[in-house]
Amino acid sequence: MANNTSYTFKSSMNFTASFCQTLEPFLDVQVRDSLPNFYIIASIVACVFNIITCCATLLLNTTVILSICWTPSLRHETKNILLCSLAVSDFFVGFSCQPSFVVAEICLILGRMEYYCYAVFIHFYTSWLFSGVSFLTLSAISVERYLALHFHLRYTELITTTRVIITVFIYWFIWITWITILWFGVRIRLFTYILVAFCCLIALGDSLCYVMIFKTVKRHNVHMKHSRSQDGRDMARFRRTTNTMILLVGAFVGSYIPFVITTSISASQAKEDMRVSAAHCVAVALVFTNAAVNPLIYFWRVSELREAAKLTLRKIHLMRPENRVESEFDSRL
Repeated sequence: MANNTSYTFKSSMNFTASFCQTLEPFLDVQVRDSLPNFYIIASIVACVFNIITCCATLLLNTTVILSICWTPSLRHETKNILLCSLAVSDFFVGFSCQPSFVVAEICLILGRMEYYCYAVFIHFYTSWLFSGVSFLTLSAISVERYLALHFHLRYTELITTTRVIITVFIYWFIWITWITILWFGVRIRLFTYILVAFCCLIALGDSLCYVMIFKTVKRHNVHMKHSRSQDGRDMARFRRTTNTMILLVGAFVGSYIPFVITTSISASQAKEDMRVSAAHCVAVALVFTNAAVNPLIYFWRVSELREAAKLTLRKIHLMRPENRVESEFDSRL
């Protein structure tokens, strides 16, 4: 019996060791056997910050999703479908990426490396998954804004809600499939290079879209400077919506700047420096704040969504059992 228990324990340890080896291209597990105090402090700060923003992310993005889905005038607009897609990916950042990050850091501090490796694996996988979908959604928003300006009169005919929904499902499916293959299937470095090149091309395309939008809007402003016609009002509405989308893109890029810097420094080092790792730990926490910031931008810039959110929260409040009984009693009176 003792021999069987010893064999099971050794096989479990061997499996954990082999599992941790899969993470070696991304982090040095051996360096983490003895953590310096500054890393522990940075990790605790990042965990507390993540717990706070995680709650905000789940609450705010749930409100956005329900507000769009429960309001017919909002869910039939193409730009709101893309905002809903972004809110869904942000919700899953708070549902999976942030909790797995906190669990991984706690296991690391407590020295439970067998659980740390599992949590880091889940954290890496879900982070690539949902951060990538957010990036693709922002790219789709950039293209949608350009098409809205370029086609103008034919926009509602060409860009329908059905086509946008199909597009959203397609890029969600392609990205999930690609990342799943990379993490659980064929681990070929060429696939990673192709993925990075694809993201760079998408980012370049987004930049070109906004450059063309700015040029066109500037040209229209010259012609409609003193105009109060319907075209002038439409252009003002388009400009406000486009500025909102630019804020979303700017928030996304801004949240990733510390992460990119620390990742670049870490990649250039022959041996992992725990000071850089501590900074990277905080940078990851800052990346995830973007999922909580996005809905705040929606509510600030989109008045229709803000009003719909108020109605949604009122509905949720009335759906609670005690409030439902009180409302039924008042209606009888």
